[in-house]
This record gives sequence, C-alpha cells and structure tokens, in this order.
Amino acid sequence: MEWMEQNVSAGITTRHRPNGADWDFHLRDGAGFADALSCLAEGLKVALNQIVCGRQPHGVDILRVDTVDSAFFLRDGYDGYLTDRAGIALGTFHADCVPLYFCDPAHHAIGMAHGGWRGTAAGIAARMVERMQEEFGTVPEELCVMIGPCISQTGYEVDLPVIEACRAATGMTGLLMKDETHANLDLAAIHFAILLKKGVLEKNIVIDSRKTDQNPTLFYSHRREGTEAGRMLAWITLKDRFANE
Repeated sequence: MEWMEQNVSAGITTRHRPNGADWDFHLRDGAGFADALSCLAEGLKVALNQIVCGRQPHGVDILRVDTVDSAFFLRDGYDGYLTDRAGIALGTFHADCVPLYFCDPAHHAIGMAHGGWRGTAAGIAARMVERMQEEFGTVPEELCVMIGPCISQTGYEVDLPVIEACRAATGMTGLLMKDETHANLDLAAIHFAILLKKGVLEKNIVIDSRKTDQNPTLFYSHRREGTEAGRMLAWITLKDRFANE
C-alpha cells in the first residue's frame, strides 16, 4: 500500500497491546477507554485531543474536522470524519463492522468511516467520496481506499430485512443465499462495488483479507463474542509534510 506509506499513518488496534495487556475501546468502561486512548495517543505521538472519534449511530453522517478542542471529547452522531489538516487523527470503533480508510494524495485529504450493515447498505462509502469531492475537490479516479479487517461472509448470517436493504443498494453483490429468508453477507464486497460505482479505480482499492471473527487472538468480534466483545479503534492521520496547515 504505497499510498499509505507515503501520505498517511493508518491502522487498527488489536485486542492486546504489545506488552500483552488488554486493549479495549468499548465505551461501557470509562476508565478502560481512557487508558486505551492514552496508549494509542502515545503510540501515534499525538495528544489525546488530537484524536477525533465518537459514538456511532450506524448511519452515513460525516463530519469535517478542521480544528481540535483544548481537551478530548467524544463526538456524537457521526460514522465518518474527514480532514486535510495535520495533527488530527480520525478514529472509528469496530468489532466486525468495516473500517474504511480514504486518502486523496492530490489534495492531501483523508477520511475514516465505520460501515456496519446499515451504513453499508445506506452507502457511507459513496457518501465519503461525495463529501471529499465537495470539500476538497477530490477526483474519484485519484482517490485511494482501504477496506479494513471485518467479519467474514461465512461468519455473518443475516435475515430478510438486512438482505432487502443490501439488495436495494447493490443487488446480489455480497449475498450468498442460504434459503428464502437467510443469507451470508460479505460487507467488504458491497463497499467495493459501491466504490467502483462512484468512480474509484479498482487498482486504488485495497481489501484487507484478515477477518475479525476468524482471528480471536488478534481482533474482537461481536458476532463471535456477543455483548462481551470489546472494540478496536481504526485510525488515519496525515503525515505532517503532506497536510495543509
């Protein structure tokens, strides 16, 4: 992923820190979340208030971030963020849902989005492309995108309401029917199809093959662990020399 190496720092936390301690960004544990965030900030060499993340409603609303406040706080109501500023790390929380990383090298702009099935079917990937066009003049053919680790198709059985929502978005893409009312769903495949439809070139899309439900020592998985599952944090930040001040 040459575009990532040259323009951004991006990644996703695992369920354990390098020292073996638990690393969980679930908001149910305020003290644990604060400790996890401090560890990430130290690793990224940023202050806590430079990390932008929040409670995700599984929608398609995206916030442009130009400045950070004097102290860290959680944003509410957004499943995506974008910026063209240095010193801002955009973050989203995951435990099977899809992390989507966007980079426009020509305009030195980035985006980070969370795609659960609702956001996926509603087109958050398309909305991010549109917002980057509106905000920064992004040309879709020049946009680079990574579809991060998420649940596997074999591990994600869904029922009719989900099938119908996804079918309305991209037809049968990503749907492997088991019977008339149940299917296995490939979220990454739907995002890939939507990005292509929006004009992003296939050569500029990278799909991480690691699956959250199949890597229990590496990732949390809500489908595998239920309500006890923790959360990873996916992030992207511009390298200072490329960002607009």
